[in-house]
Amino acid sequence: MTDVGRVALAARVFTLAALGSITVVSNDSLYGLMFIVLVAIAMEVLSLTHRLPESWIAVAEGSITAIVAVAAFPNNDPVMPYLAIPAMLGGLSAGSKGLIRVMLGEAVSIAIAWWVIVGHYDAHMLGNSITWFATGIGLGILGRSVRSSIGTTTDASYRSALDLLKQLRSLSTKLTSGLDPVSLADRMMAQVAEDLPVEQSAIFLRSEGGIISPLRYSDGASPERFKGVETWIDACWEAAEPQLLGNLLAVPLQADSQVIAVLAMVCGQNLDPYILDDFRISLKTQALRLYTAILFDDVRHTATSEERQRLAREVHDGVAQDVASLGYLVDNLVAEAEDEQQSSQLHVLRDEVTRVVGELRHSVFDLRNEVGAGQGLGQSLSSFARHVGSHSDLTVHMRLDESASRLRPEVESELLRIAQEAMNNARKHSKGENLWVSCTVRPPHAEIEVLDDGLGMQEARPDSHGMRIMRERAERIGADLDVQTPAFENRGTRLRVRVGESS
Repeated sequence: MTDVGRVALAARVFTLAALGSITVVSNDSLYGLMFIVLVAIAMEVLSLTHRLPESWIAVAEGSITAIVAVAAFPNNDPVMPYLAIPAMLGGLSAGSKGLIRVMLGEAVSIAIAWWVIVGHYDAHMLGNSITWFATGIGLGILGRSVRSSIGTTTDASYRSALDLLKQLRSLSTKLTSGLDPVSLADRMMAQVAEDLPVEQSAIFLRSEGGIISPLRYSDGASPERFKGVETWIDACWEAAEPQLLGNLLAVPLQADSQVIAVLAMVCGQNLDPYILDDFRISLKTQALRLYTAILFDDVRHTATSEERQRLAREVHDGVAQDVASLGYLVDNLVAEAEDEQQSSQLHVLRDEVTRVVGELRHSVFDLRNEVGAGQGLGQSLSSFARHVGSHSDLTVHMRLDESASRLRPEVESELLRIAQEAMNNARKHSKGENLWVSCTVRPPHAEIEVLDDGLGMQEARPDSHGMRIMRERAERIGADLDVQTPAFENRGTRLRVRVGESS
């Protein structure tokens, strides 16, 4: 529903609620108001179908309301105030032109209905009409102003975004450290190793849902050494002060007066508090750089996710529905086929349409399936694997070994997309009977393997980009991608993607 549609719905509902209350209190006849309620409901339903412009719906609503007001004479007091609402909606949807159309429609409808139904002059009716016509003009002008403000607000938002993106493009050429959070984390931990007696270190982030996940471990660091420190890291984050746990030290990294990450260190000896204070000050510049890179990564990830959802909606509501309609048309042709050969060819066509519809629906699920805040990589991968199993002849075997700790969101997302592409390839091309999927997540290490017992990988078509895209995704997160075909006994394909070092 558009902004105009939401305002129109609110105007109808609240006005009818007010008129209903007044009618009940004043003991006026409810028949006219009940008819107006039906008209309002009908206009709202028509608006949701998008078959007519909102401005012409307002004209129809105003004209019908005017006729009802005359038909309810002399008990039309509960109906007359509603004449102002279509006028407001006309101004809201089409500006001055929409307002003029509605006012003309209402005036002509009242004049004709009065001449046909009543047939004589009535001062009270004329006074009410003028009052609510004037009110309608005022609300229509207000609606026109709201319309302008909605458009201006939308344009202003895009203008602000455009200006910011231009500035970012200009500034990005001047950034000496780049905008890769992993590289910046590595540099920060390298400085830590030079300035302090630290054996191992790691940088942790916290999502909006409160989930603690490692951004990066220092060279040679053991993830097991930092296992189970989420509560301790969270306490450091909340207090914005260093926290000590045995020989583990957590230091909050702050930028713009807020904690953006926590640096955890395994200390070889006790640290002098004065040295630690100086060290925290020296980290401020690097923390600001890291914060900038994290925000940039979040913007890129959000934009990609929203675009995938938009594409999924367009495919589902557009192409998929159109192709499904072709299937019904083919069914009709099959019923009217004149000979067996024609019928056979039409059945082949119908099977192909069914296949295409299935592929489109699978693509929609692929686009919409993402790693959410409340679920990990393994759960999202399992959901997709079940979908593949239920929409193909493959028997899917899933093995999941996932720790409570999470990988970085962008790493989870890229690994999920690589695995999805591998499973889709097996579903569409392998002609096998079984698909084995295994997922191991031990941050910062993760490994996913997709294995089938099909024909093995065939020579790629010139227009096929699946493998290239998977390798690009792997490179983006520093993962190793290995494809083996045949996988065993001259059959099958095995794809394995690994990120981080196993503990």
